[in-house]
Amino acid sequence: MGTFLYKLAVFLGFVLAISVLIFGYLFFEPFVTKTEEVITVINTERWGNEQGKYFIFTDDEVFTNANNYYHNKDNADEIFSLFKPGYTYRITVVGVYMPFLPRFRNIINITYSENDYFPDNWENIYFISPF
Repeated sequence: MGTFLYKLAVFLGFVLAISVLIFGYLFFEPFVTKTEEVITVINTERWGNEQGKYFIFTDDEVFTNANNYYHNKDNADEIFSLFKPGYTYRITVVGVYMPFLPRFRNIINITYSENDYFPDNWENIYFISPF
């Protein structure tokens, strides 16, 4: 009976430790992996029929532009309309890019663009990230 309880306690401790690591990563990901990138957009696509999920294709990487609770982001629709193929942007992204896994970094914000179709006050309109 004593070895069964010991094995059960070790197993539950292991499950608890893994759960804390996974949820801790989800919570701290915006603070740990936030970077700025300069990209040139090749193409943009909507993720099926879902609102608030988009793909942004570049030469080096594919990014998502998706509303995400953990990233405190709910402006995907507004940002997506600003991306045009052939233009260069400086963006703020969150996440880790792994080419062998289908995990894409999420675009949080556009911090600079050389495009002439942005409104004059676009920095005030689209800078929504609290980080």
